[in-house]
Amino acid sequence: MAVEDDKTNGTFSQEDHQVAYIFSPEGGAAAARPAKKRRVSKTGAKGKGSNNGSSLAGLGSSLFVPLLNGAESAACVQQRHRLYEQSWTKVNTRIQSGSSRFVRLRSNEAGSLKAVLKRIIRAGTSKPTENDDEGDETEEKETDGKRYLDYDLEALYAYVQTQNCDQIFVAFQDSEGFDSSLLSDLITLLSSWRPRIPFSLLFGVATSVELLQARLLKSACRQIYGGQFDDVQTDTILESVFKGAVAASDVPLRLGAPLLRWMLDRQRDQVAGIQSFISSLKYAYMCHFFANPLSVLAQPGAGEKLIQPEHLEAIRNTPSFRKHVEIAIDSGTSENLQHARSLLEDDAYLVARVQASASERGAWMDERLRSLLMLEAAGAQHGAFSRAYVDAMGEGVAMSEHSNMVASVRRMSMSELAATIERFLSLLRDGEPSLGLASCAERGGETMQSQLEMQLASLRALASRAEEDGFSVRSRYSGQSKVARTTVIAQRVQLSHHSATLKEEDKQFTDIIDTVTGLLGARNDDTTPSGMFLSESWLYDARAPSKDVFVPRARVVFERSLARPHDYLACECCKPDHEGLQATLPATAILYQMYLETGNLINVADMWTSFYALVSGQNEKTPDDDDAMDEDEDEEKQREALVMFYRGLAELRALGYVKSSKKKTDHVAKVKWL
Repeated sequence: MAVEDDKTNGTFSQEDHQVAYIFSPEGGAAAARPAKKRRVSKTGAKGKGSNNGSSLAGLGSSLFVPLLNGAESAACVQQRHRLYEQSWTKVNTRIQSGSSRFVRLRSNEAGSLKAVLKRIIRAGTSKPTENDDEGDETEEKETDGKRYLDYDLEALYAYVQTQNCDQIFVAFQDSEGFDSSLLSDLITLLSSWRPRIPFSLLFGVATSVELLQARLLKSACRQIYGGQFDDVQTDTILESVFKGAVAASDVPLRLGAPLLRWMLDRQRDQVAGIQSFISSLKYAYMCHFFANPLSVLAQPGAGEKLIQPEHLEAIRNTPSFRKHVEIAIDSGTSENLQHARSLLEDDAYLVARVQASASERGAWMDERLRSLLMLEAAGAQHGAFSRAYVDAMGEGVAMSEHSNMVASVRRMSMSELAATIERFLSLLRDGEPSLGLASCAERGGETMQSQLEMQLASLRALASRAEEDGFSVRSRYSGQSKVARTTVIAQRVQLSHHSATLKEEDKQFTDIIDTVTGLLGARNDDTTPSGMFLSESWLYDARAPSKDVFVPRARVVFERSLARPHDYLACECCKPDHEGLQATLPATAILYQMYLETGNLINVADMWTSFYALVSGQNEKTPDDDDAMDEDEDEEKQREALVMFYRGLAELRALGYVKSSKKKTDHVAKVKWL
């Protein structure tokens, strides 16, 4: 009865017999759910992206030390660092084509799908991290104010939206080395993101396309639409990069001819990739802006506030300044003599001359590029553009009367000469977009353009008249105008050459050729960049640093470090104070000296005996009356010496001096260095 009373009173309800139900608190509104906190990596927890960017900028400027014997101001140091970042960013953007990203994948880097996605995102956003551990699943990326996991393609999509990236190329360098299931899953995943992220897949196939297709799932094959093509030659890519990053009109830093010639020779001799050339170019930018205090004067409109008295003193000691003053003095005119005196004595006059030299350098370089392109249009350039550019930087552009360019123009027919003049006019009027070359704005260029237009009109009128009347036109420089005659005198044959009689039309054609070659000869200039005033601020031609870094002499360095460790360690224990081996030398150096005295096969036991005798410092045996403690100490010293011996022998093997011998198990064999 009690239970019935409880039921009638409403103590029990229907929800009491349910397995689960929704709990609604009596207060009404539910409490706000606390935000879920993720465990982030140490690098991501240090601060926001803006703070990281500012700290990196401060770190970069701190790496640039004050020059001019420490007298350089902090503003100049920061300006050099700023100019380096701006200059290389400009060049690197041009190299990378600005609107595309390239991700290279190798089979040894593809342990799992998550690792491949990390690699694609990091390379695609150009934000590599130091921690590549696959087990760190909670590392986050911050893009556009949002945080993403480092294997979430949503981060790459946000980056593509902000950067307006047209293509993201994912290249499988050795597609045969990838796991079939992994490759199929990756293709399917990237294909699902294709409407939002512009992926393009490149497969390096060493066998055949049919075998690659057989390894993939049919569902993955249906997601691929493409074609087979051959690799582009490295020379073609090198020429494209060279024109945009080295020879363009607006590059902030010019490289000297010796350095460029060495870089191109290394690309050819070592069959190096394009990345090697880009690394050499970046290293040249780093060396120039890091070690040259005059690099702050390279940009047009360098502020007078940055120029210090130490800068002016350094300018007056440069080779280009001395050469400029010597030329002014040798001319002997009163104006040039006053100019030379002002440069030496008047600081304000020198500052004004420095500021004017930047614009003069740009105009001079534009004319050199225009002359080089005219040389190419005339058919006088043999070989690649990069080689012709290096020759022009080292020796100037030869356009005199006896040059190959004038000889090539004189051998042309009317149609060929008309096409060449049109190309000349295009270079003067429109410039060259591939090199960033604008139209010629100088007075001499306008005069040459008007003269060429007149000669082109005369040439076209002559060609139309010759076509209507049906006669041929030749110049006196053509081979057809030369006539060979043989004469027999006293049973001797004499051969003589005579010029054929020219018609009036032939003389007109010859006059047109002479006028064109005369205009080209007026552009002859053998001035090199090193001869320009203050070329040290915008020209880098030091070959030794790049040669030491990119072509290291590993054998010489190893031999010197092992034979004379004091040169690197600079410690008293390694200082050579007497002849012979020293027990205080590193174990590897001692074994190397013994290595030099042995034959092709080295007995390890004999080497150990000699090593221990030297390290222990004595060859006598332990007396019979020594106690057990002395024997324990000797055994401990022997074990320490044995550890040093094994370590030194392992280092010699790691350096490539010895290897295991198959002839004798207790011997090691020497390895011959190439």
